[in-house]
Amino acid sequence: MNIGITIGDPAGIGPELVLRALPRVPGRKTLRVYGNRLILKKTAQDLRLRSNYRAIESTIIDATDHVSFEYGNSTKKTAMIALQSIDAALESGADLVITAPIVKATMRLVKPGFIGHTEYFADFFGAPNYAMIGLWRNKRIMLFTIHLPLRRIFRQLDANRVADKISFFDQGLRRYFGIENPEIAVAAVNPHAFEFSLGEDEEIRRAVRVAQRKGVQASGPFPADTLFDRCFDGYIAIYHDQAMVYLKSKRSGLNFTMGLPVARLSPLCGAALDIAGKRCAESSALVTAIKVGKKICRNMRKYDARK
Repeated sequence: MNIGITIGDPAGIGPELVLRALPRVPGRKTLRVYGNRLILKKTAQDLRLRSNYRAIESTIIDATDHVSFEYGNSTKKTAMIALQSIDAALESGADLVITAPIVKATMRLVKPGFIGHTEYFADFFGAPNYAMIGLWRNKRIMLFTIHLPLRRIFRQLDANRVADKISFFDQGLRRYFGIENPEIAVAAVNPHAFEFSLGEDEEIRRAVRVAQRKGVQASGPFPADTLFDRCFDGYIAIYHDQAMVYLKSKRSGLNFTMGLPVARLSPLCGAALDIAGKRCAESSALVTAIKVGKKICRNMRKYDARK
């Protein structure tokens, strides 16, 4: 299993995460870091992580330019490094890609229209159906809509469209997580679900019934404020913050892109420009991403071999 790691924006915590996490990963022979030795070496020197650098030096592929940078100050040049790192990992043929955090505002300076890793990877592979899945321990939360302004959410709430997402998630839970008969819960879009609904939650209920008729074990909609503490194999959040408020309150949450021919995961954190260069970035999520990603890859192979 070939694993590719990106370094993210060097002005953020990405290189620090890589330096802290990878020495803790066993069996690094199949692992490749797509970045720049000089950038990682400078970060290691600045943050007193020289031994960490030496431990992973053999895994580093010089795939980006080298630029001078200032911690906490993302620029067009540092964004270009992040983009070059992503492109190198994508083109490497890796089975599993782990992405370090980027700064989307500066990414759009070098890649106009850039939305996020999820969309960029889906576009690279030409994936017709894909989804963002937030992971934390045994919680798997799919986002029905991803980076969409709230006022546009209601336009997406068509029963057949939601039902298609439910069915897609059902297949994904089987393929990527090895769950044979997944039970899926769907969030309501309004506070208290039907109490304040103007027809939106009724449309979601119709979607659940359509999915049920297709053989999917779906239920809902449930109020989102308590949904994720219930016991289901998978959950569907209608919009971004329903899932992310819950997930980002946890340690070592992950972002998984479902629907690609490879597994792509990342820690659920941003570039954290405010703490970059201060030696306090928490790297456990990157270690967890690699462990979970390996398991997802194995599940994919087993599922595909049976088909």
